[in-house]
Amino acid sequence: MYEYYDSTTNAAAQENENKKVNLGLSPLPTPHITGLKLAADVAIGSLTLNTIDENGVVWVMTDLEGWWQQAEPELPSLRRGWGDGDYDAVGRYGARNITLTGSFLTQDPSQVAAARDKLIRATNLVRTADWLIVNESPVAKAAYVRLSGAPQIETISARGRTNFSVGLKAADPIKYEWVEGAANNFRTAGLNSGGITVNNLGNTPVPVVFELFGPVSASAASPVRISRVGGGSIAIVDSIVSGQTLEIDSMNREVLLIEGESVLSGRYKTATLLDWIYLQPGPNTLSYNGSGSCRILYRSGWIG
Repeated sequence: MYEYYDSTTNAAAQENENKKVNLGLSPLPTPHITGLKLAADVAIGSLTLNTIDENGVVWVMTDLEGWWQQAEPELPSLRRGWGDGDYDAVGRYGARNITLTGSFLTQDPSQVAAARDKLIRATNLVRTADWLIVNESPVAKAAYVRLSGAPQIETISARGRTNFSVGLKAADPIKYEWVEGAANNFRTAGLNSGGITVNNLGNTPVPVVFELFGPVSASAASPVRISRVGGGSIAIVDSIVSGQTLEIDSMNREVLLIEGESVLSGRYKTATLLDWIYLQPGPNTLSYNGSGSCRILYRSGWIG
């Protein structure tokens, strides 16, 4: 069977395709009036990049290698005992390795020492870690990083222009939504028997923390449950008295019983077989059927 060829329709469609392809391949014109925009959209600890600081030093990021793509996947090779190929084993993502490169531009050579010290203080991330924050539209994203090697810092002009390259390692490869001003960068919401819906704006499942504040009455015969519609349920099988907090952390896969300054394992208060609840991309409906009160700490996450 031959299709009827409508030259008018096909010519219009081809013209539309050509226009879109040619536009996509053409370079954007260089802004000749506005020039360089310093949006202050990247920060490592206390140091903000793409900005001019209080001393008139210009800080510019030139690249953030390892940030824009997925972290390195790790897929185990488990050979079949017979026949060809491997078993289809579930893989994982390794740590995210990031290289931050940029320059600082001083107005006078006398400013170089102070600017270098400011950079070193912000990237002194061996014994402690800090947040790398990138303000991507429409959501700022962040990773908790340490140094992966010695930073390279080199002054290349008499006025004091200095280039730097800083290797960073995020043990957790997920880039989390940056929640400005929030403790430990978590959103919080109360959870009750009526249920709530929280939205993971990202593209990968993210761990959450549940906090149960006593008194909560529970037993093996009458457990209290935290549930996610579509899969995942945590059963609490032992009571929590007033003044105690049971913290269930699906990132570290641990349950802690907190009372004042005392922090002990609380794993015995949950069922032996425990579903660690993760928020899937999109809306997630959660419920809690116990007494006392329950709170969820959460944030959106991206793998690339």
